[in-house]
Amino acid sequence: EIRGVAPGGVDIVVEVAPAPNAALDAAVTASGGVVAVYANDGGDEVALSVRDLFTRNVRYQFVLVYTVSEAVKDAAVADVRAAVEAGALRVGEEAGLPLHHFPLERTADAHDAVESGAVGKVLVDVAPE
Repeated sequence: EIRGVAPGGVDIVVEVAPAPNAALDAAVTASGGVVAVYANDGGDEVALSVRDLFTRNVRYQFVLVYTVSEAVKDAAVADVRAAVEAGALRVGEEAGLPLHHFPLERTADAHDAVESGAVGKVLVDVAPE
């Protein structure tokens, strides 16, 4: 289905489960693409098809946000803000990314929603709207 939408493959895969998704990532990543890993849900060892990824110049980039400098984080926030303001990032039901809001006092319910496999983004609102 991914290749149906992006026949040439995707430039960036944002990955939270690299071990169980390695074959899928390899199948959908474009030549010169990046698999950016920022979590480890599903195993400590990743098996990769070296020749396939090597010949397509696919790069794995591991990202641990806690070790990124404040300046880099600030730049990332500014970039995301600019993309949202430009309409490049869409969220919500109409974009296929439902938003589930929980007030701060229902943070436990928000965690339960994530653990139950909520589709979309689970958000905890820390300030009144």
